[in-house]
Amino acid sequence: MKNIVRFGFERVVQLMLVVFFVSSLTFWLLRLAPGDPAYLLLSAHNIPVSNEALTNLREELGLTDSLASQYVNWLQDAFTWQWGTSYVSREPVINELLHRLPATLELAGAGLLVMVLVTFLMGMATAFYSSGWLNKIGRGAALLGSSIPSFWLGFLLIYLCSVQLGWLPSMGRGTLAHLVLPALTLGLGLGSVYARVLRSNLLEAMDQPFVQAAKARGLSKRRILLFHILKHAFLPVVTMIGTSFAFMIGGSMIIESIFSWPGLGKYIIEAINKRDYPVIQGYVVLTSFLFVLIHIVVDILYRLVDPRMRVQ
Repeated sequence: MKNIVRFGFERVVQLMLVVFFVSSLTFWLLRLAPGDPAYLLLSAHNIPVSNEALTNLREELGLTDSLASQYVNWLQDAFTWQWGTSYVSREPVINELLHRLPATLELAGAGLLVMVLVTFLMGMATAFYSSGWLNKIGRGAALLGSSIPSFWLGFLLIYLCSVQLGWLPSMGRGTLAHLVLPALTLGLGLGSVYARVLRSNLLEAMDQPFVQAAKARGLSKRRILLFHILKHAFLPVVTMIGTSFAFMIGGSMIIESIFSWPGLGKYIIEAINKRDYPVIQGYVVLTSFLFVLIHIVVDILYRLVDPRMRVQ
């Protein structure tokens, strides 16, 4: 237990370093990017763009301060969760992000559920019937899932399930039906790929001595697969599932835009188009924090499940 506590403390220190480097890199890259937020804001509100208006707005936004002063202020804000005010909405950035975070977590959780179901059902079925037609279907599905881009799969599902058949809504958030298509888009591709990984681990575990001992005791093949082999083969998949969930939180911008899902991804694309610096910087810090935090939890769980990691 002491080793796990020490490991968790080390990961927290790493988390702070990651937030520092990511926030610093984001700040300087945004300042090097072309485009003037003051000019874009005036144009968006149909205000005549004059030198006086630009100067006044830049002073109001704090863009006339030196880059060093802006950088120091931003670092202070980054570690105190006070990420400034949005240029567009004039609302605190932390409130804007936390307001949209539940929608992103809902979508990521649903996508993770689809991925886990596809991984286990397809992986175990193709391992149990490794020489039949089901294995061939699984191999084809894995190849298809790894080849199809997620945005193309999203458009395909919209065309089939919404336009042609009218079964499910294609945009928005509100009911469980609105969640089905984006969750399938997020989870199907990764699930089919991870099913092949799980299948390979299961087949490899079937040749281990403990499996032969279980067969000698007269246990059925199904019981050996579910209660003996699966536990051994599942460990490498734990890290992959955690990584995928973190990716779904921070990398679902395209999916949220396709389905008009009111989460962080759709919001950050709008902020990028409008050069809303505080929102972009706050989003990067928040998603980086969640990404590393999920990996810390996965590493701790891995050590709790696998005794070999605790010994090491």
